[in-house]
Amino acid sequence: MQRVVSAFFFVFILLCVGPSLQDDSADSKNDRKTSAGKKSKVVSVAPEADLVNGIDDVDPKGNCVVELKKYCSTVEEGEGKLAECLSDLITESETTTDDEAPTISDACREETYQFKINRNSNINANIPLAKACKVDAEKSCNVTWFFGYKSGQVIACLRDIKSSLAPSCQKELFKVQKDAAEDFRSDVQLGEACKDDAANLCKDVKKGGGRVQACLRDHRLQLTWLCEEQLFRQEAEDADDVRLSVRLFNKCLPDKKKFCGQSLPGNSQVKDCLEKNRNQKGFSSECKEEIDQLIERRVRDFKLDFRLRNSCEKDIYETCAFYGDDLGMDGDSSNVIHCLQDYFSELKVEKCKEQVKKYQELAAEDIRFDSSLADACYADRQKFCASIPPGSARVIRCLMDQRVKLDQMCQAVLFDEEVKFSQNIDFQYPMRQSCEQEIKVYCKDVPPGEARVIRCLQEHKYEKDFSKDCKEKVRSYEAEAASDYRLNYRLAKACKNDVKSLCSAACSAEEGQVCSGTVLRCLTEKREDIKSDDCKKEVFYFEKMEVTDYRNDVILAAACREDVEKFCKDTEPGEGRVHACLRINRKQISEGCRKEELLLEEQEAENVELKVGVMKICRDERQLYCKGVAPGQARMFRCLAENMGDHDFGETCREEIMDKLQRRQANWKLDPPLRKACKPSVQELCSKEDQANSEEGAVYKCLIRQYMDLGDGCQKELGRAVHMAFFAWRPGGIITSDCDKDIEANCASKRPNMAKTPGAVGSCLATILEEMVDSPAGASKSRDEKTKRGLSESCRVLADVAEPPNVKAAFDASLTVVLMQSQLEALESKTGVQMLVRDRAGNAQGVTLTGWTALAGIAALIVLVMFSASYAWGKYRGANKDGYTLVVKKSGGR
Repeated sequence: MQRVVSAFFFVFILLCVGPSLQDDSADSKNDRKTSAGKKSKVVSVAPEADLVNGIDDVDPKGNCVVELKKYCSTVEEGEGKLAECLSDLITESETTTDDEAPTISDACREETYQFKINRNSNINANIPLAKACKVDAEKSCNVTWFFGYKSGQVIACLRDIKSSLAPSCQKELFKVQKDAAEDFRSDVQLGEACKDDAANLCKDVKKGGGRVQACLRDHRLQLTWLCEEQLFRQEAEDADDVRLSVRLFNKCLPDKKKFCGQSLPGNSQVKDCLEKNRNQKGFSSECKEEIDQLIERRVRDFKLDFRLRNSCEKDIYETCAFYGDDLGMDGDSSNVIHCLQDYFSELKVEKCKEQVKKYQELAAEDIRFDSSLADACYADRQKFCASIPPGSARVIRCLMDQRVKLDQMCQAVLFDEEVKFSQNIDFQYPMRQSCEQEIKVYCKDVPPGEARVIRCLQEHKYEKDFSKDCKEKVRSYEAEAASDYRLNYRLAKACKNDVKSLCSAACSAEEGQVCSGTVLRCLTEKREDIKSDDCKKEVFYFEKMEVTDYRNDVILAAACREDVEKFCKDTEPGEGRVHACLRINRKQISEGCRKEELLLEEQEAENVELKVGVMKICRDERQLYCKGVAPGQARMFRCLAENMGDHDFGETCREEIMDKLQRRQANWKLDPPLRKACKPSVQELCSKEDQANSEEGAVYKCLIRQYMDLGDGCQKELGRAVHMAFFAWRPGGIITSDCDKDIEANCASKRPNMAKTPGAVGSCLATILEEMVDSPAGASKSRDEKTKRGLSESCRVLADVAEPPNVKAAFDASLTVVLMQSQLEALESKTGVQMLVRDRAGNAQGVTLTGWTALAGIAALIVLVMFSASYAWGKYRGANKDGYTLVVKKSGGR
């Protein structure tokens, strides 16, 4: 009842107030110019106001009389028109440096400011504002009902709802905001809250031009709580229009005209444009400094970003559990931007994602724009990077270089930010800047995100026109990605479940531990157990990074650091060059480095795509001979090896394959099919030789000695391995050395260049065995006695192991052309008639047959084919069961 009476009494008082300017009808205009000229009550929810100087304008005969006469003589006084003219002159004097800039005395400036301070204390004292906002104010800003009227209260309410106001009201309200942006005292709440702070901290700062607000922000840590709150409130309200950031606007006006001439004020368009272009050539340092300070304040509170505030409202409430008053000044907002970044993939509003991505780009560029990193690493930055200027990710890179010396909290936050930076080329500021041209050339059609553009640059980094700077930045990224699996965004995402199931013991990542290369090593060692196809692909790509550049295998790099410095310091990293250098010096490098290189060789043996030299040198041969062969399990390498006897096979590729086959003989683990088939046998029969990590074929030799005790699968793969060792025979071969004297006596002495033809030596040995077995003179003798006549005991054992029971037939399957060439070489030696094309050194390059030699050659080929067919038929019918028996003595003799 009391409230009803009070309300009735309040309405009664309103109805009984004196003359007011409630409408703009023709009947009241004359009254306003005379008797009603000193009082105003257009808006009913605000008290009646005394018009400043009785005319709602500066005193025409006051401190500004000179300026008004000189610059504003044509302006009609009243309703703030003279004050508006003087305000424009003051702004022009602030922003113009030439001789034509207007001169405004300090007394006139202060009188203009005081007029606006008094005028903005009550909406009814500002006639244009009162008339334009009457409807909106009376509808939405009756804020005096319960608590009474406070100075400037209705205007403050209109500021809070300015986006919903009528256009004419918004226009007049903007003028009020601009007045307050120029002089903090024109904002009643801000002026009252900060008058003491301004007097204490900014007493020597000239009024106007937003200078006092800037001074107060510079002393933010010393401000009273109420002043800081009101200062932030004004900045948030003015954030969408650059004209309300007075100091920024004044310093950036030339840059706005130069870079953002087409950008309209409002909706943060000009600010966004200036921010986007602040690193462009010709952008002034004064404006850049202001923009950087604005960004630095904004990253600490999202409310200062008009666009983020509007586009992310839904995600802020739903994803980040923000509890605020309609995204107003209440609520804890210090971590909202970090929350949006952490849960970027879960954001629902696309425009919000765009704004959050922009913040991540800024954080990757400048530590000042990453508040969590800046706070966590403040002391370390002062200690280790004080001389490093901010921007271009310089400070962040400096901290990364000093990682091991950083405080634990700084280390942890830095690592978390690096994980975020790994997601997108736009977050890799130095690489994006250095590789701008390469991205346009090689990656223009690659969609952003998911580190796709980064992967594109990695795959093209050895192109001829790739700049040195871009290549180095890509290399730096790869080094980071290899230092911890979580910094390899694509691998970490694809292998999340496999890391948990297979490698959880390798590193306690959830405890903030830096994993170095332990998880990556675990994944490569257990690649056959990986379930996700995407993870397998990413692990394989990492292996390619390892074999290409030794520095990408952090465990190997640490083990081989001194060896690289000692033996390979002049070798340029990349394309497998350092690995090749270390392997050339295999016998001299440290044991730890040798073991790491051997592990990497085992990985390479699995897939030809990991053999950098083979990939580069044998590109054409892969397309010609092995196009349909799926990589993996050494299938591609085996295909190349089996076809290298073809006369169209490139000599350079042939030499590369021969070198790899020779290298295989040193260690059984470099032959993946053999390793898989013989692993149980090695563990049972040759564990001692295996544990010795011999590079002299000890396990091979042990398996040959224990041949009769091996499983069928192991026997088959061992026979193939020995077969290929003869196929790629060279004097002194680790496995085949027991046959060197026999080969020299029976094969090489007659054809010195035989070793240069893949398979020729094996064919020669096969022929000798066949001749011995099939000789009529030895028909009554045992098979053992026959073979002893042509080959030594140790060589005969090797030949028997090499695809028993018929070495020649085994070679026939892949060496038809080679065998024909061998037959024709034999005919040449007996007849003296040239049947082969040779190079200057006398090496056979191809077959050329004419006349009767053509007939002889064809006949030889027919005989060869018929023999192969006859042999195959015999095998099918069960022939030769009693004609050839493998004899291998166990333990101590052959």
